[in-house]
Amino acid sequence: MDNRSNEGDKGTKFGDYIKKKREALGKSLRGFAEELEIAAPYLFDIEKGNRPAPEKKLDKFIEVLGISGDEINTFYDLAGISRNNIFPDLSDYIGNTSLARVALRTARDMELPDSRWQEIIDEMKKPKPDE
Repeated sequence: MDNRSNEGDKGTKFGDYIKKKREALGKSLRGFAEELEIAAPYLFDIEKGNRPAPEKKLDKFIEVLGISGDEINTFYDLAGISRNNIFPDLSDYIGNTSLARVALRTARDMELPDSRWQEIIDEMKKPKPDE
């Protein structure tokens, strides 16, 4: 099973993704900005790609847009890309888990291909024999 998010599909950017979700819900830019408790011009800049995803408001975006399930990973991937590849849902975990940092650096140094990463993910998702 392929676990990659679809963050690269058709070059979608965070702002485009947010605008599409907002419009699909029939929300005006001004009304949506009010729900997020941000200024409409600030939201406009986010949607146009002139500003990165606002880390302090990401949970509110998820709530107001009704994002759930696997789509949350796509949301965070796009948010992270807009923030110069700083992925807000992973930063704390990586920072607090030394073996995660070791694994990532090892994979980087070995230039681990996506196919090998997929094998690792598949192995991690296998049920344990005692389960």
